[in-house]
Amino acid sequence: MENFIELSNREQEVVRLLMEGKSNKLIASDLNISIRTVEFHLKNIFSKLQVNSRVELILKLKTDINSTFSDKPVETTVAPAKNFAENDSGLKIRNWVTQIKEAVLGIGNELKMKISLDQDKQDRNGSTTFFEAIQMCFKNFAKFDGRASRAEFWWFVLFVFIAASAATLISETFGKIFMLAVLIPFLAVGSRRLLDCGKSPWWLLFLLVPIGGLVVVGYLWMMPSTTSTPSGEKPTSS
Repeated sequence: MENFIELSNREQEVVRLLMEGKSNKLIASDLNISIRTVEFHLKNIFSKLQVNSRVELILKLKTDINSTFSDKPVETTVAPAKNFAENDSGLKIRNWVTQIKEAVLGIGNELKMKISLDQDKQDRNGSTTFFEAIQMCFKNFAKFDGRASRAEFWWFVLFVFIAASAATLISETFGKIFMLAVLIPFLAVGSRRLLDCGKSPWWLLFLLVPIGGLVVVGYLWMMPSTTSTPSGEKPTSS
């Protein structure tokens, strides 16, 4: 890996942590440096390796690693003719296993990269990300008090819509089961969203009114956060 050798020791440490899917904040914590210093090192790394983003950097380094291993001489042996069919079958099975393993690792790395990018965005603007919203809603699946920001609520609504659509495509029954499973978490986060905008959770009863009720409650869910509490409700912390 000639490109990797060109980097300083500190830059190599940053690259190794980045390859593990860690965000700038986590890299800074592991190396006991500031986030700005991490960004400075990444800028130098991008310049040395002639890439423009984290994704391009990872792909380039993975390509270099594959090229290094492919250039190594491989010792080959010839199996007896009577065992050739058996060896060929075993080789095919191993190839399938290897391909499945690589696919799973690839998906895992992509998810890590997505989470890392979301964490970087959160460091910049402090907002709730898609994955964090899902985690918080399921963690507080039966918590009807407290607060939920607009980002947390609408990210969860988007997740429910996408997941329910996918489940219904598989089976209509499966889709109905999924909707029943997320009903309590949805009502809970909806209640917290109403409290966050200064409204009473009892507004959720309007959902029983066909069409018009959903419009009314949906309008309330889109209202900005407020520091006030609805009448008759005790102040709660988020």
